[in-house]
Amino acid sequence: MKRKPVSDRWSLVFQPRRLLGLCYALGVMLWVVYALVGSALMLNHKMNGTMRHQTLTPDELTYESFRNYDDDPWSTAPDDRDNWYLSTDNDPHILWEGEQAYVETVRLQVEQLLPPGSVTLYYLKPGQTDYRETQKIFAWQDTDGSYVFELGGITVSGLRIDPDSVGGVPTRLTGVELNRPTAWYLRFVPSGGQWILLLFGPAVAAAFLSLLRQILRGE
Repeated sequence: MKRKPVSDRWSLVFQPRRLLGLCYALGVMLWVVYALVGSALMLNHKMNGTMRHQTLTPDELTYESFRNYDDDPWSTAPDDRDNWYLSTDNDPHILWEGEQAYVETVRLQVEQLLPPGSVTLYYLKPGQTDYRETQKIFAWQDTDGSYVFELGGITVSGLRIDPDSVGGVPTRLTGVELNRPTAWYLRFVPSGGQWILLLFGPAVAAAFLSLLRQILRGE
């Protein structure tokens, strides 16, 4: 039985449906490897104590342009509950610094009486002193009203949360939760952005490889 020439075998690989299927299979394999590596890193940091689940209370945080109603005798909080704050300009900050920690997720637990605009988080890596736009993460809002930031597993020495971008927003701050425990199998479930990458990335890769082959063959 004659073996097919190499060129014929490559032609079979580059058939549109087969190439697309191979790219999606490779995408799934890479995702599983990524999830396994992330799980191994998480377990290592938990074992050496650098990754902990903790909730920072308002007293453990510092603030800029974010004033506690109790500190201003001329202002009245929206209700009798504690920890009501008011952003005094359009760039308020909630800060936690000084302790290195491995962080995967941050949850800002707040109740806000006005639309906040964008809610963002900046982080410092060990040795850094200034927050950078390249180390900025936007939040998504959970069903309980908390804002969730997904860092993906980073060793940080400081966090800065900007709870609103408009100013004048009454905000009740409950705390900032680091590394909320989740079921192990959820590590293999992609988030919204990762779903988009898995759905469209392989298709784009297949189209690029097909185009590249045509260019190399002079077609």
